[in-house]
Amino acid sequence: MALRDDLLNYIARHGQDAITIDRRGVVIVGEVHAFLRRNDAAVRTTAMTRLVRELLADQRFRYFGNESFLNAGPTRQAIRDYWLRAILPPGFDNAAPGAAAMDQQEVGRRVMPHRFQPVLDDLRARPRYVLSIGSRMDGDIRDRRLAQHFFEEVADRGIARDTPGVLLLGAIHAAAAPFELGHTTTRMILEQHGYPCTSIRILTDFANDNGADDGVLPLASFADDADPPVIRLTSLHLQPRICFSTRAAPDSPFFSVRDQSSDSGRSLAEQYEFMVLHRG
Repeated sequence: MALRDDLLNYIARHGQDAITIDRRGVVIVGEVHAFLRRNDAAVRTTAMTRLVRELLADQRFRYFGNESFLNAGPTRQAIRDYWLRAILPPGFDNAAPGAAAMDQQEVGRRVMPHRFQPVLDDLRARPRYVLSIGSRMDGDIRDRRLAQHFFEEVADRGIARDTPGVLLLGAIHAAAAPFELGHTTTRMILEQHGYPCTSIRILTDFANDNGADDGVLPLASFADDADPPVIRLTSLHLQPRICFSTRAAPDSPFFSVRDQSSDSGRSLAEQYEFMVLHRG
């Protein structure tokens, strides 16, 4: 209970309505992706869209890169068609005849322009570069491919290394320290190549049989092989949304907790400089 109280008090002291980032470079938003074929985790999209649009309202950010925009294939073309010509593909209806047999590429072509339409509308109104960095590869190679596509996209457009921009990645890829034991994240690769990065982790109150998006455990439980109760971070504040730095104080309790899915032994404060807690 003491740790839960420490987290509650820290959020109350340091919580804000929005995030202010003074550092130049790449701002990486780390999310748990909404499902591709169904909408029961729509709060994830709502939380992501609000944060990305807030960041891109700052004109110093000159590009938006997205893991969900595949680097090649139908999804990339569909995003480009909407961004440049306001042409939307038909939406995806999970209940429609033939939907179950539709391949992932076609589903992505239909889903992503609609899911990111508000963001793309902003980018149409105030043009910036759109970087399609997504990969079909999974496993450990995925982080390397995401980074490779980022490097190719910025080189193709002549974007200097210190140009501010926003990237949207899965939470694992966005971490500044390993999320999984022995794993090198996309952010770590970017920093190895001289890109200064700042990561913002979005946590929502969505939960299903696989667990809760906002569940954390004491960091010590990893080493002790203990099984303490999960702490739901969105239960620690009353506002629909709150933002804060995980490192606002040297004794931040976020140095003492880990994501319940992380097995690297690294804390949330080591992995992400900022957090956004969003309740649906």
